[in-house]
Amino acid sequence: MKKINSIEAAKIVGGCCKTCESTYENVTVGGVTSCKLITTCTDKHGSTTTVQNADSSKCGGVPNR
Repeated sequence: MKKINSIEAAKIVGGCCKTCESTYENVTVGGVTSCKLITTCTDKHGSTTTVQNADSSKCGGVPNR
């Protein structure tokens, strides 16, 4: 059996770390625009996206209000 280091092992099993990226975006649904915090996380199993309400000042103000 060949010995490998942790970096090589992480590549084999698809990685071991979860990385997330968050952005604030204005989202319009049914003519109503609101500010949302959109978080996308990626790990060895794929990626997931969550959407949460956020203060409109984070999006630079909500247009059309």
